[in-house]
Amino acid sequence: MPAPVTVDFYYSPASPYAYLASTQMLQLQIETRCRVDWYPVSGRMLIAKAGYDYGSLQGRSGQFNPEYRRTDLERWARLYGVPCRDYSRVTIQDPVRLALACVAARRFDAGQVFARALMKAVCVDGPDVIDDSVLIAIANDTAGIEPHLFAPMLDDPETAAIHQGLIDTAVAAGCFGVPSFVVAGREVVFGNDRLPLLRQAIREAQQAG
Repeated sequence: MPAPVTVDFYYSPASPYAYLASTQMLQLQIETRCRVDWYPVSGRMLIAKAGYDYGSLQGRSGQFNPEYRRTDLERWARLYGVPCRDYSRVTIQDPVRLALACVAARRFDAGQVFARALMKAVCVDGPDVIDDSVLIAIANDTAGIEPHLFAPMLDDPETAAIHQGLIDTAVAAGCFGVPSFVVAGREVVFGNDRLPLLRQAIREAQQAG
């Protein structure tokens, strides 16, 4: 039996669209028999590394209009049948810190379970302010990583180096934002709204062997 097609899922834990896409990954694996590997990145850092100015994109694109985004997120949540709260009331003190926390959890072999819990806290039912205390509590509650072990990992230079390496790898593969998916190491599909195209790319990769 051939090895399953791999899908590299580059997500930002601060992105509601990455959260929405993440809720579909298990079903994607069941339907297509692919393997999804989760890689946390700061969306803004990835965009900058790809050569774009995040601030200027916000000013030019209507998708960043707060009212439109709220409606759009609500529509996707209804389509998927998943909860998603009003993201505008969530304060994330340091979005990059969230990505670093996911990297730190990966170093304890708890990356995906931590990421799911963190995105749920951000997008569903967590506190309105997401800070280090929330990150440390999630690591302890969901993965059993004790605070005195997890907290230092957030500031460990190796955690930052791994995170930067993931960004570099994503951009080298052709990614320019989150969520992004790299199919079989060669084809990029961008965006929660393109999951049907992701399924097609997986099927084509399977047929190509």
